[in-house]
Formats: sequence, structure tokens, C-alpha cells
Amino acid sequence: MNKMASYEELSLKIAFLQKEAKFNDVFLKKLFDVIPNPMFYKDKNGVYQHCNDAFSKIILGIPKEQIIGKTLYDLPHVIPKENADLYYEKDRELFLTLKEQFYEGKVKCADGKIRDYHFYKSSFVMEDEIVGLVGIMLDVSDYKKALEELDEKNRLLSELSITDSLTGLYNRRHFQNILEKKLNALSRHKQKFSFAIIDIDFFKDYNDSFGHHEGDIALQKVAKTLRENFNRTNDYVFRVGGEEFAILFEVKEQKDAFLLVENIRRKVENLKIKASKKSNYEYLTISIGLGNLLSIKEKINSSIVYHEVDKLLYKSKDNQKNQITVKDIIF
Repeated sequence: MNKMASYEELSLKIAFLQKEAKFNDVFLKKLFDVIPNPMFYKDKNGVYQHCNDAFSKIILGIPKEQIIGKTLYDLPHVIPKENADLYYEKDRELFLTLKEQFYEGKVKCADGKIRDYHFYKSSFVMEDEIVGLVGIMLDVSDYKKALEELDEKNRLLSELSITDSLTGLYNRRHFQNILEKKLNALSRHKQKFSFAIIDIDFFKDYNDSFGHHEGDIALQKVAKTLRENFNRTNDYVFRVGGEEFAILFEVKEQKDAFLLVENIRRKVENLKIKASKKSNYEYLTISIGLGNLLSIKEKINSSIVYHEVDKLLYKSKDNQKNQITVKDIIF
């Protein structure tokens, strides 16, 4: 009787455990499927043993029944060979060594759209033996797009903070920063550079004669000429005052600095912007002070450098205007 009771109890326990195991299996499969992130499980041979609805519908676009029991290479119509090769190499690491993986990749989904995914994968171990791998994918496309948009907004804000709103040239604040860097490079690495200060001649009279609106248009035309003619990587063009501009640039030969600046002096006059009656010239002109910074013994205050080149500008202004005064500067 005791044996019979024990047998019945054992049978009931087995039945209960089988029911519980079945419940757990159904529960886990259901949980697997309702998770919105694509998930999959492969055995050590790379054969898909299970995947959820998100993986089958969103990623591959085929029923799970067509995925289970297949490898990457058995699904060429939904997984191109070049992708299969890439995934196989990464899977192989997990089959050979107990580890986890995290990487990002672009995936062409079932709807034809390419999305950015984070892949989280891990070796799957039973009784101290690697029997496969499990993986989950997280769509980060919207997150990355938001980051890119934020980066672009930050870039624009940064650009606005160093840009003159009227002319689109760099502003006085940025001029100060770049000049300091140029002087530092000259002091440390002997990187010579040229520095031009440009002033529009009789500009106050121009504004008085034609109005500030026309004055703004003239400033924009002059700025455009400067920008178009100094557009190399190491060229910097600034609006540093009302009608005053500055250019920091580099040349191989110092004589080339004068030729480049003389070119813009002529081009501004050739814009043929009608000058005021007080001007010495028919059209709007510019005066220029040009300093070729050749040597500096130690770090020097940028305001001293500016003052030296500004003196060259005023020599041009005092000498009939519409000309360049140039000097090699050594501190």
C-alpha cells in the first residue's frame, strides 16, 4: 500500500513538473514573441532554433517556419551572402569562446528601409558547454537621427556664434581666437603667415549719400569678393568692424601675399559700386595694410600685432587711399 501511494505521489509530481515545464515553455515562447525587439537563438552549427515575431516579420519578412532549421546561408533571398559572411564570422567567435558581443550595424529590413541596429549577442552555455548563441537587436535609427539633428543644430549654433550676421564672414570674436592660434604656431613652429586689414574708403560718406540699406549691400558685395578670393583651407576672412575687414592667410613666397591682396583691391574697384561725391574715385575702393609675420621670439600680445598692421592701413588711408602698404614684421 505504501509502495502504491509512493508511486501515485511520484506520478503526480512528474505530471506536475511536466505541466509546469510545459507552462514555462509556452510562457517563455510567448514572452519571446511579444518582446518588440528582434530576438533569435542559434545552435552551435549556426542553425536558427528559434526567433520571435519581430525578427521574422521586421527583419527578414518571412514566416518563422521558413527560418527555423536554416542557417544564414540557407536564406539568400533575405540575407545577402556578404551579410551572411559578416554575421558568420561574428557568430563563430561566440561558438568558440564564451563571451558577449556588442556592435552596431546597418540592416536592410523587410520593408526595404535601412535601419541602424545595436546587436547584443552572447554564447549560450549548458553544463559548461557552449551549445549556441542568443541575440537581441535594438533599433537605434531614431536615436541616431536625433543625435545627428542635435549635432547639426549645435554646429549651426557654433557657426552663428563666430559669424557676422550681415556678411556671413567670421566675426571679431573668432578673429581674435584665430590670430592667437596663428601667433602661437609662429612662435612654436615658425609657421609664417600674412595679415591684412582692409577698410572701405569714404564709407561714412557713402552711407550719408545713399543710406544705410545701400551701405549694407555694399558691405555684402565687398565681403563676397573677399570670401571668393580667399577660400583655401588656411584662409580666414573676418569682418572686424563697421567697414573694416581682416584676412589671415599663408603663402609660400612673401611676394605672393601682395599679389593676392592687390587682386582683391582691383576686384573691389571693378565691382563698380558708385562712390560718394567726397571720394577721390568714381567707384567704391578699399585701402589695405598688409603685414607678413615672419618671426616671433616669444609669445606676443595679439593687440600689438594688430596695432602694427593697423598702422600700415592708415599709411594707405593717408596716402590717397585705394592702395596697399606692406611690411615684413619680425618681433
